[in-house]
Formats: sequence, structure tokens, C-alpha cells
Amino acid sequence: MSTTIPEPAGFSDLSKAEQIRYLQALWDRISETPGDIPVPESHLNLAAERLAEYRRDPSRARPARGVLDRLKNTDR
Repeated sequence: MSTTIPEPAGFSDLSKAEQIRYLQALWDRISETPGDIPVPESHLNLAAERLAEYRRDPSRARPARGVLDRLKNTDR
């Protein structure tokens, strides 16, 4: 799904760091009410599948910290 929205006035004049801070502040504002954020059905289905898989065999689960460390140390 492609969406085109007008760029806020002056946004392109900001440095990349300022643009990122702007987006982070915008997301912080949006995420203040998480119940208002729509979740695609496909995401809910994937979460349900993964939970069911975990419940079938919890021994295959890995701690999040270990997964994040592995991703951080992956050569790119």
C-alpha cells in the first residue's frame, strides 16, 4: 500500500538528524494512545501463529536479548 502525503512545511530544510528527531517526536505523540493504532490482521495472525508454536514447544524459544545480540553482530 503506497500513500502520498504532503510534506510538512520546512521539513526538507531540516538536517537529517532534525528530520529523524521530528519523526521520533511525531511517533511519540501517536503512540501515547496505543489503542488507537490500527494493527493489520496479518500481524495479528502472525502473532497468534507464533504463540501457538511457542506453546507447542517452549524449548525452542530464545531470549530476546540473545536474538538482538546475534542480529547486532551479524556481518552486513
